[in-house]
Amino acid sequence: MYTLLRYLYSLVLTLALPLIFLRLFIRSLKVPSYRRRWLERFGIVAKQTPSGGVWIHAVSVGEVVAAVPLISALLASYPDLPLTITTTTPTGSQRLQQALGEKITHMYMPYDLSWALQDVFKKIRPKLIVLMETELWPNLLYKCQQQQIPVIIANGRISDRSLIGYHKIKVFVAHMLQQVTMVLAQSQQDGERFMQLGLDPTKLQVTGNLKFDVQVPIQQQQFGLALKGSLQNRQVWVAASTHLGEEIIILQSFQELRKKWPDLLLILVPRHPNRFDEVARILEQFNLTYVRRSNNVPCLHTTAVLLGDTMGELNIFYAAADFAFVGGSLVPVGGHNLLEPAAAGIGIMTGPQVSNFKEITDKLLENQAAVVVHNKPEIVEQVNNWLANPTQLQQCGANALQVIEANRGATGKVILKLSAYLGQSLGLA
Repeated sequence: MYTLLRYLYSLVLTLALPLIFLRLFIRSLKVPSYRRRWLERFGIVAKQTPSGGVWIHAVSVGEVVAAVPLISALLASYPDLPLTITTTTPTGSQRLQQALGEKITHMYMPYDLSWALQDVFKKIRPKLIVLMETELWPNLLYKCQQQQIPVIIANGRISDRSLIGYHKIKVFVAHMLQQVTMVLAQSQQDGERFMQLGLDPTKLQVTGNLKFDVQVPIQQQQFGLALKGSLQNRQVWVAASTHLGEEIIILQSFQELRKKWPDLLLILVPRHPNRFDEVARILEQFNLTYVRRSNNVPCLHTTAVLLGDTMGELNIFYAAADFAFVGGSLVPVGGHNLLEPAAAGIGIMTGPQVSNFKEITDKLLENQAAVVVHNKPEIVEQVNNWLANPTQLQQCGANALQVIEANRGATGKVILKLSAYLGQSLGLA
């Protein structure tokens, strides 16, 4: 039954390739990087890649953030370890390159078709595959089973939305989980969800969330402090990873706040690069003076908004800020990572839609390290409260740092679990 379902899945995916091409082309009109390296998505890799080592797959920016501490620890513990990292999105690729540069080899993940995977497996010859968070691909897992390659799901998680979707195809998912060697889950709840879907309990370990091991590069901290200094000590609010519909609420709140706090500067950072120009047009509709970060011009005293239309600089903006709002949370997206502003030790606001980061959000809320806001009046009230009570704002940031410190250590636990497989497969124990 499972074999038949896998064949049907492959057939549907193959028939959908023209639509996939069209989707890539349409995306590339706004984000040109989607037009590059298409052949890699079909398993054709032109560049030299290391072979006989570990293959780590991190879909996009969120998974890359979790993977970077793990990759850095692997490089430190096993400097001769051949390492290939794949992502699905250009933004994930860019974030990876910014974090690790030439230390790793990157390629795009090929589509989950046997013929597309075949040449990649021959070229990389992986001895161990690590999938970040929840990446269950039928043909990839089947090929690993055929070649007896261990597959580890690291930082494993299943969101509320994913759980509902997986339950609809539970029989299919259960067979895929049988082909997974080990799941290293973020939390007990995530572990229980994997077992609900058919994971053998003997294959489960709860190792914690790798994202708590976030380390902001010293250089980015320094750039952030330099930016803060250039703003002549203006109060700075970062609205990060915003989605369609959120910018309007943020800007309406900002306009009202400026009546009382005229020196307040907003750094507005849309989540997706293809929306940078759209958000610039929204700013013009609000008649707010703004500069684009990509133009590399300074913020004058009259500048109201800095539009963060660059990639990889969010930590710089957090380091320059007094507090942040993290987007994807006022609209039904599921939220984004709150740990990066927490690592900067600043106050954090989030909307109520946080299903993608529920455990992290709960920890921050329990420790008075973040605040939930539902709409414009609540945003205005919270910002007014913080600006009028700077000691309270500083305490919120300090609490956030304490939460991170209290929950560090997942990377070491994951490395410990991986070491057994590294020893068995690569002789690196």
